[in-house]
Amino acid sequence: MKKLVAAVLSLVIFTTAYAAPDNQSGTDADKPNIIFVLTDDMSWGEMGCSGNKIIRTPNLDRLYEQSLRFRNFHVASYCAPTRAQLMSGRHEFFAGVTDTRYERDNLRDDITILPQYFKQAGYRTAMIGKWHLASVETGLTGKPLAPYKRGFDMALYVRNQVNRFNPFLSRNGTLEKFEGYCGDILFAEAMKWIENGDVEQPYFLYLATSIPHGPVAAPEEYLALYQDSGLTKKQAGYYAMVSNVDTNMGRLMQWLEKRQGKRKTILIFMTDNGHAISGYQGAGHNADGTLQPDGLYNAGLRGGKNQQWQGGTCVPFFLYWPGVADAARDNTTLASGMDILPTFCDIIGVKPDDPGLQGHSLLNDVLGKPTSVPKDRILYNHCGRWTYPAELESFKYNASVITDRYRLVWERKGKSNKDAERSLALYDYRSDPGEKQNVIDQHPEVAKRLQEAFEPWWEEAKRGMVNDLHQLKTGNLIGTKPKKNKDDALKKRKEKK
Repeated sequence: MKKLVAAVLSLVIFTTAYAAPDNQSGTDADKPNIIFVLTDDMSWGEMGCSGNKIIRTPNLDRLYEQSLRFRNFHVASYCAPTRAQLMSGRHEFFAGVTDTRYERDNLRDDITILPQYFKQAGYRTAMIGKWHLASVETGLTGKPLAPYKRGFDMALYVRNQVNRFNPFLSRNGTLEKFEGYCGDILFAEAMKWIENGDVEQPYFLYLATSIPHGPVAAPEEYLALYQDSGLTKKQAGYYAMVSNVDTNMGRLMQWLEKRQGKRKTILIFMTDNGHAISGYQGAGHNADGTLQPDGLYNAGLRGGKNQQWQGGTCVPFFLYWPGVADAARDNTTLASGMDILPTFCDIIGVKPDDPGLQGHSLLNDVLGKPTSVPKDRILYNHCGRWTYPAELESFKYNASVITDRYRLVWERKGKSNKDAERSLALYDYRSDPGEKQNVIDQHPEVAKRLQEAFEPWWEEAKRGMVNDLHQLKTGNLIGTKPKKNKDDALKKRKEKK
């Protein structure tokens, strides 16, 4: 097995032996296949191409050298909210997702989502891996939430993230037992699904790995890569999981090269948020985003998963399209996870029908044309980890406001998560990607403008966070359980006596 790992870790080179496509022709023959790979809890710091001297990611490094790289691509700083952006083209709060728990990760059931647009365009569709947009099978209005009932012909998805080896996966609602390591299984099943389909029909594959999200567990041959690296056991295990992703990306790329045909295949690699070892705000960051002494390499960025700085929200997005985007090219447009849906719709020739769409198409950026993203665009990043309605306002400023140059953030004054006191900070992340120099005194007018933009946005977003139907029944936010009142409980016990 070690020989196999070593072989696949060798560099994979894509070739472009055929001509560039006639874009936007509208014929089925010109519609490209699209493979969208999303990894979990991994970011810029986990690749050799970003300057990490320890980690081994030759295949991702090669993809980086042969693709269009969006260098200013922002997502939610954690998991389900990012996935909601990708599937809906909306900010996660406007797509029904405000957290990863308490059924607040349920994607709204009254909007058309990404795979449904692909079906309209005549594609066959599959999602493999981590869905995390439905804690239950049906939504509040009774419509289905499961991915195989919302546009995916086949959905093979992870039901929990504990079993990395020999896991049970759900295929269109039916559990199946698999042998092997989860990363290897997901990629193998993806290639099998492509192979078994009609070559005359274009396909869309959403491959969302459940690694390197914790718990840390990897095959021995990958752990051996970091045996003498000086890393802790947990750090080495995390890097081993990343290298497994890299190896499987290499296998996929080699496999695609061998079955190259007339129809072009777009390959996209992206991550869902900043890095974390343990699954929640890990990788050695303090609450103020600064790196702890034993923290992992972060490519000079501040913060990680569940945090509001560059290291939490700005993620890798590589796009390879033969004849169109197949050479190293950087793009600095202020882009977002909300832009995925309108971009894909633009590529496949379908017009989104959602009046609440908030994303912009990036197709012009892909084609090397002037961007269609407004220069004055503002992105709102928020980490909504409240549990009960009373806590909602106390989480209001767990946020940052992002323009194509600045980030306004409400920072905790201390390094602990228990520090509730916050202060405003403004960073010019273009010239200061590590966000070390607070320039709010130099640019008070910028800070004022962004703060004033945030207030009405929050009020509008907040209205959608408390669902009227559910609140009438329970008085709580979607999916939360009523908080027990200790005084009432004590009173009842006394009455019984």
